[in-house]
Amino acid sequence: MSGPADETAGDLPVKDIGLNLCGMGGLQETSTTRTVKSRQAVSRISREELEDRFLRLHDENILLKQHARKQEDKIKRL
Repeated sequence: MSGPADETAGDLPVKDIGLNLCGMGGLQETSTTRTVKSRQAVSRISREELEDRFLRLHDENILLKQHARKQEDKIKRL
């Protein structure tokens, strides 16, 4: 037993990068990487599909705002 008692004694220290925002290990994506990935995803979808999704979200947003206004008015009356 002439070697070191600890088998990791000869290892070099490494920097601990910790956890990313999602709580998973690994490197964090930069904002430019996310932008490139999202643009690639959008470019795969047809223009008609994008317009349809936009109009659905727009209509849903208007309905939610109307509902919120009705609830605020009801609260004010109480």
